[in-house]
Amino acid sequence: MANLNKIIGEALSDIFALKILYNEPISRYASLSAGGKADALIIIENEDQLIEVVRRLRKERIDYLPVGNLTNIIVRDGGYRGAILLMKGFNAIDYQNTPKGEHYIYAQAGAALASVANMALAEELTGLEFCAGIPGSVGGAVRMNAGAYGKEMKDVIESVFLFDAEGEKKELPRKQIAFGYRKSGLPPEAIIMAANFSLQKGQSEQIKKAMQEIIQWRKEKHPLEYPNAGSVFKNMPGQPAGKLIEELGMKGTNCGDAQISFKHANFIVNKGKATASDILKLIALIQTRVKKEKGINLEPEVVIIGEN
Repeated sequence: MANLNKIIGEALSDIFALKILYNEPISRYASLSAGGKADALIIIENEDQLIEVVRRLRKERIDYLPVGNLTNIIVRDGGYRGAILLMKGFNAIDYQNTPKGEHYIYAQAGAALASVANMALAEELTGLEFCAGIPGSVGGAVRMNAGAYGKEMKDVIESVFLFDAEGEKKELPRKQIAFGYRKSGLPPEAIIMAANFSLQKGQSEQIKKAMQEIIQWRKEKHPLEYPNAGSVFKNMPGQPAGKLIEELGMKGTNCGDAQISFKHANFIVNKGKATASDILKLIALIQTRVKKEKGINLEPEVVIIGEN
């Protein structure tokens, strides 16, 4: 680990104003308040920084992972070997319209989805109401084709801006992206830098009312009072994961301080001092029970990385 820290430090030493935290506990940043240490946590403030950091890490063959709000990522307790790129300052949002009457919101990958939805409301644009209250960032939402209330990111994306494996910046139109359920089909090595959302003019009060109703529904149905990572498992066609888990009477089941929420069975909450291992044991227990008693393989929606 120390040697890798040295390699990372030397590779990035002359990048202006770059902030690097070594052996940094991811539990300080993750929405689940759990997770091991990253060899390096790099705070990305702008596009130029991102491109230069990634180019140098690729040259040194050092693993890296860009993240937004760490809302659906679990880092195993053994930590992450390499660099986690926290897109903290990479959060510009801009409204654009055209003479043809088209309306777009451009948002960088680190921008909070809630902030993008709020700009849409401010500009009286409809289409992003389903994002109200989602704690994730644009990059993660595009990568996993996040969705709620019958809508997904693919329904509003006009194009995605990437930094590809060859070190080139490119804009990929929606029609060239093979979106599926909770996946984008984008190359795993490509870094999502930003997205353009195509929206329609709407009525401010209707948009506001829809967003308020969605946020209220989330407060009532989701365990927002505890650290969590949102939905743990992907839904099966016609079979919501939470319903399957609830039917097995597993609400409230715990491993250490990791507990299946009483509010929503597809949420695991941290009641205090849960470790990533506690959470992963609970995930495995759920999968085993559902497979044994329902004959269904539940696939995690959360991203699990790092070493045991």
